[in-house]
Amino acid sequence: MTTMNRIAESESNSKHIFMSLAHYLPYLLPLLLLFSRAIADVTVLLIGLYYLLRSYYLNDWQWAKHTWFKLSIGFWLYLLLVNTPLSIDQLDSLTHSAAYIRWPLFAAAIAYWVLDNEKSKRNFLISLLLISFLIMADTSLQYVTGQDLFGHLKPSPTRLTGPYSRPIPGIMLLRVIFIGMFAAILLPSLSDAKRQVKFILLTLCIGLVFMFITGERMALILFITGSAVITCGLLLNQTINTKKLIFSMLTIAGLFWGLFMIAPETAERSVFSIANKLNSFTASDYGVVFRAAFIAWQDNFIFGSGFHTYQTFCEQLGVLTVLGKSWGLQCSHPHNLYLQIAAETGLVGLILFSISIVSIYYHAIANLIKAHCWLVASLSFTVLSVCFWPLIGGISILNNGVAALVWLGVGWVLSIAKEPT
Repeated sequence: MTTMNRIAESESNSKHIFMSLAHYLPYLLPLLLLFSRAIADVTVLLIGLYYLLRSYYLNDWQWAKHTWFKLSIGFWLYLLLVNTPLSIDQLDSLTHSAAYIRWPLFAAAIAYWVLDNEKSKRNFLISLLLISFLIMADTSLQYVTGQDLFGHLKPSPTRLTGPYSRPIPGIMLLRVIFIGMFAAILLPSLSDAKRQVKFILLTLCIGLVFMFITGERMALILFITGSAVITCGLLLNQTINTKKLIFSMLTIAGLFWGLFMIAPETAERSVFSIANKLNSFTASDYGVVFRAAFIAWQDNFIFGSGFHTYQTFCEQLGVLTVLGKSWGLQCSHPHNLYLQIAAETGLVGLILFSISIVSIYYHAIANLIKAHCWLVASLSFTVLSVCFWPLIGGISILNNGVAALVWLGVGWVLSIAKEPT
């Protein structure tokens, strides 16, 4: 066999391996990303590395030329070359800065390889809907009986863990439930306009009840806001008349009111406590941690204290020792994505990160809006917004299990943007 033949055979085998993996990954992704932080991190890293290997073998680097990815590279280089040398903990910042690139790389792999055709998208959606249903069923069982199938007990009368070890099922499913609504557009069985509307409204009802019973305030707020955006998409898409929409909204509002009556303790935790916090936001625990993050940012306004150093720097400053004394607060995270970015990477990092996120929004929805695909555009906008909204419920969307779902959402909407529906 000649050298040329061996090279051709090697390339053929490589393509076969890449195609086989891409065929099965859509089925596995929801299972791998939704249940374990460690498994999610490993999955993200391996898919990114595999995608780089695939690009090398096939000499396919077209995806790296997209503006959003180049801007992400710019932010990453800033972290490595500028922010890390100025960090209060250079080794820790270097480790986490170097690892940051796995997130945009993972999103690119999802958009331009794993989910690059309708069949793979449909397979992924079917798997996602099934896994989401199982998580909802398990969490609901815990709500009713006090214990889920895995033996997890309710951490309190108004909070649930579902299959997780922490009370996070709401914020976890929030990241993917709006992706699941794309089934109304991509699954042939829902291709009829009336079925699309019924499926979306039913999903909104189920999601509302689920977010309510978890007792997770931020998940509920973001879900209701996202639902409003999607309702606007339905109206602009002219798939439902105004009278039917009003009736549907009144029905959902009645369902919500019924939940208040059935579970007053959960209503107090999930809904009424929100109003109480907003009325005295500055003096609330959220207001205190926001001010602490802002003070930490002012101390290193231009370049920040260093990526992944917020907790350490906050403790060094002793800000919460004074501000949060009455609350007994500890430095962990400021519950605000952009304040954390600002405190850790400074004004320069905040600008670079924000520009990269704006570019992702533009790539995801600009063509959809031009094509008047209002429903798809509203769904894509919502998927991104529940991920990059300033107020967050996790430690950081940049370095924990939630980040895998965030960048999965980015990859999903970018894959949809390539082919407006």
